[in-house]
Amino acid sequence: MGGLSVLELFVLSAALGTDLFSVAVPIGMNRVRLRVIVQSAAVFALFHIIMILTGYYVGHWLGAVVEHVSTYHIDLPAVAVQNWASALGALVLAGLGLHMIKETRAGDDTVGSASHPLQGLTLVMLAVSVSIDALAAGFSLGMMDVDLIKLSVILGAVIFAIAVFGLGLGRRVGAFIGERAAAIGGAALIALGLHVLWTALW
Repeated sequence: MGGLSVLELFVLSAALGTDLFSVAVPIGMNRVRLRVIVQSAAVFALFHIIMILTGYYVGHWLGAVVEHVSTYHIDLPAVAVQNWASALGALVLAGLGLHMIKETRAGDDTVGSASHPLQGLTLVMLAVSVSIDALAAGFSLGMMDVDLIKLSVILGAVIFAIAVFGLGLGRRVGAFIGERAAAIGGAALIALGLHVLWTALW
C-alpha cells in the first residue's frame, strides 16, 4: 500500500495552511476574542478536510473513468476550479478588508465586538476561499492510495494550529498597535486580495 507518510502529510498540510496564515494575522488584528479564535480555527480545519476529501473522491472517480486519458486532461478541472475560486476568494478578502476599515471609522465600540468578521456567512466564505487549495490537492491525491482517516486527522490538526497561531499573533499585534490595528489589518487584507486576484486572472 504505497501512500504518503506521516511526515509527508504534515508537510502537505502545512503548505495548504500558508494562505490561511497570511489571512489570519490581519483578521486577528481586529481584536477578536479567544473563544472566537478557537471556534473559527475549528471551522477552517473542517472546511479544509471537506475540500480535500471532495477533491480526492472526484479525482479518484476521474482517474477510474478516464484512465486512458493523459494527466493533462485529468488536471484541467482542478486548475479551472482553483482559478475561479481564487478570484472569488480575492473579492471576499478585499470586501472583508473594507469592512474592517469601515468599522474602525465607525468607532472603537463596534470593532472586535459582535460585528467581528469571523461569524456567519462571512466566515463560511472566508473558510472556502482559504481552503480551495485543498480541493486542488485532493484531485491529485485521488490518483494515489491515501489513508483518508490519517489525512483528515493530520490536516485538521495542522490547519487548526495554524489558524489559532495566526489569529492569536494578529490579536497580539493588534493590542500592541492599538486603535489603528483593525484599519492596518483591513488594508493588509485588501492588498492580499488584490494580489490573489491578479495572480488568478493573469
